[in-house]
Amino acid sequence: MRLPLVRKESIVKRFASVSFDGVLAVGERDTATRTLASCGLIVTSWGATTRRTYASVASEGTCERERAARELAARIDEPPLVVLRVVPRFADRLPPLAYAFEGAGAPPGVRAAYRDDDAVVVEFDARQTSPRLVLALVDLETGGEHMRKMVPLVTLDDATLATFASVALREPDLDAARLIETYLEPLLAGDER
Repeated sequence: MRLPLVRKESIVKRFASVSFDGVLAVGERDTATRTLASCGLIVTSWGATTRRTYASVASEGTCERERAARELAARIDEPPLVVLRVVPRFADRLPPLAYAFEGAGAPPGVRAAYRDDDAVVVEFDARQTSPRLVLALVDLETGGEHMRKMVPLVTLDDATLATFASVALREPDLDAARLIETYLEPLLAGDER
């Protein structure tokens, strides 16, 4: 007896970032989460600065990004923007760091850059500007990797995370597949390389 073949539909998860002008209170985040869900977008994480609130969202299948953006007065970017909060060790590095990412001299994929207390927040499209270029510019203006701290405010995709890891580990050929294979699997197996 032959069993009938069952065709399984392939569901591709898509990711986006949502940017809100202003800081959303907890109740406003709850409302935004419900509105995004009604449009087919599920919030996976939140991040905030003193000027903006960010959400990482995922969708399976169809979603109504334009309706969600209109109802929430928010910007939705797919694929998600990379949003980094960069804190230089020394405060005198803030003006040149902000200047490097603002105005006409900024790399082409930078959507916004602004001061946030003791940091500079940089929003950029990794398809237009390589994370390597952003890191090089950050390190040039702060004095190097030991002279700054960076915190992503939206979830990084695998390719962007691998690029940051490649720079940090000084392995230029590292990609997402190799990152997992080379560094994660030995840790899971208890191997201390």
